[in-house]
Amino acid sequence: MQSNKESNQKLIERFPFLMPRNCWTGEVPEDYDYSYTELDSMPDGWRKAFGEQMCEDIREELVHAEYLDQYRISQIKEKYGTLCWYDFGCTERMLRDIIPKYEHLSARTCIRCGNPATKVSTGWISPYCDTCAGEISHAERFIAIEKWLDRSSREVTSKRSLNEKDTHSL
Repeated sequence: MQSNKESNQKLIERFPFLMPRNCWTGEVPEDYDYSYTELDSMPDGWRKAFGEQMCEDIREELVHAEYLDQYRISQIKEKYGTLCWYDFGCTERMLRDIIPKYEHLSARTCIRCGNPATKVSTGWISPYCDTCAGEISHAERFIAIEKWLDRSSREVTSKRSLNEKDTHSL
């Protein structure tokens, strides 16, 4: 069985943008030992469900654009129950298609185990499957994911409508 460091080294060989770097200098930390990668910031369920496939899609686009070694991740996190992927040097296709595809998928995928989500917690907003929600139900309240997604899409649509009327927005 491979150690965590060995599997991280293989990940970084395939996806060099997963190498942690200083956000100001772009340098790899001197003491870096492959004990972690940028992908470790992605919640476990999402990483299990689509993390490496997302990296593969990004890699394919970067190879096509001849930009694989220049692309950098600045941060991967969850915010309001959705994946947030911040980077430097993405292509137009990554911005419009690849990253939004996985942001959309994350809102429908259990943040803990990677199974399809059925509920969203109402405190710290995160998607959960029935099993994982049951394990933390003593500490959280939940709503059906359909209700959350319907509300979220209405809010996005109304914000877009406001922005379209604003002559100063891009």
